[in-house]
Amino acid sequence: MVWAAFGFNSQVGLAFLDDRQNSPNYIETLENYLMPFAENIGGRNWEYQHDDASIYTSNATKNYLNSKNGTGLEWPPISPDLNPIGNVWDIMSRKVHENGEQFYSVNILKTNIESSWYNLEPGILQTLIMSMEKRVYDAILRNGKTLNY
Repeated sequence: MVWAAFGFNSQVGLAFLDDRQNSPNYIETLENYLMPFAENIGGRNWEYQHDDASIYTSNATKNYLNSKNGTGLEWPPISPDLNPIGNVWDIMSRKVHENGEQFYSVNILKTNIESSWYNLEPGILQTLIMSMEKRVYDAILRNGKTLNY
């Protein structure tokens, strides 16, 4: 499993997670990867968007984020089109597998994923973040039906 996050002007180092994810493991990932990023962007209070998987919405995770002056954004379940990281995974997947590339080594695959992540153009991430207002508006207009993002 690969975990990542990004803000308007920067992105977190990728985390390759080997263990089955549960709330304590997820909190450890947040502590090791998200918290240094949150401190670097300088926000005293900040919001973090993740999906509605139980490890993300557990009381332990919510309490952890609150203790760090962060909150998880409340948003509808089963709405990946409202989360820009989904677009990033799609962009990266196309880049990693361009020309029908197949990988027979986990390490080579990881290297290609890292290359794709660290070579994303900042403008792409900024555009995705700036699209959020329109995404939410479109979701309301479509009564929550799937969007084309």
